Amino acid sequence: MDKRIKMAAGAGVAALALVVAGGGYYHFHVSNDTPEFAIKTIQQSVEDHDAKTFYRFVDVDKVLDSSYDGLVEGLTSMETLSSPDAKETLKEFTQVLRGPLLLTLKAAIDSYVATGDLKAEENIGVVELLERTGLNDAEVRDVKNIQINDANKNEAFADVILFQPELNKEFPLQLILARGADKQWQVVRVQNFREYVEDVMAARQANINDYLAKAGEINARHEAKVREAEQKYGMILTVGSLSQKKTRDELKALIDDEFKKDWEERKQELFSLPVPKDAQPLHNLYMRICDLAIESANDYSKWMDDNNAATIKSAEEKIHQVQALMEDAATLAKRMAS
Repeated sequence: MDKRIKMAAGAGVAALALVVAGGGYYHFHVSNDTPEFAIKTIQQSVEDHDAKTFYRFVDVDKVLDSSYDGLVEGLTSMETLSSPDAKETLKEFTQVLRGPLLLTLKAAIDSYVATGDLKAEENIGVVELLERTGLNDAEVRDVKNIQINDANKNEAFADVILFQPELNKEFPLQLILARGADKQWQVVRVQNFREYVEDVMAARQANINDYLAKAGEINARHEAKVREAEQKYGMILTVGSLSQKKTRDELKALIDDEFKKDWEERKQELFSLPVPKDAQPLHNLYMRICDLAIESANDYSKWMDDNNAATIKSAEEKIHQVQALMEDAATLAKRMAS
């Protein structure tokens, strides 16, 4: 199974409780038997590191449980999982993870509420999960639309307004609150986490596709220039000989002024592209290819002067590495596109 899917399979569930807990303090002047009071008290309990009060007003087990389901549904609805077998495999995988992962996430919430510190060094997995859903970079901007359900007076809604940079827009995470027999309101789930996951994953794939298109255009354009330079190289050898200084000087000028310069320009254009996190391995591969091609051009140019067997061997070894890495890059780009 794809590593990204494995990581995302547990992603963000803890973040939902952290959003509830750490969304900032919003002032409501309300009585203590309203959903507004519950939201206010949750936020104040985190500021005060009052775990006992926090757990009175947030049913963390229910929030984590329902959010995990929403996450799995969001992931298995991804277009990239077009195969029914792939979707079923992911569902089975996430169910195996469910128990231990929820325990880990709850421990992270305990730490965050009690101390204000997620303890990233002890909860690396949780930090990765937050990153996978983009909630680590999300900014809580407001709490809006707090209202009791007209059809069920013991249920209420509240929108936590997030600004998610990858979406480049605000997204309302809808909290569901339930009123118990003691009239106290308690957050019990996040209604639309599936939609949030779907939007983030779609935005990430769109960013990846944009990078692939731009990088592909740069590479194709420069490959055409390389083919032109190779034709010139062949024409010089057709009318001359490597044993002649004039021929070697012409080839050296071609290597320096066209081959090497073109690879340097290609590298700069690729380097200037915005690179999504999930495209970073491919981008690093492109940078390595450019560096090797430039080094190879330097060796070929040097060989035109020194005619040393070691110099041409170094140049050819590097160009073979370039060809192998370009095949790897093409395979990776194809996989990322799907």
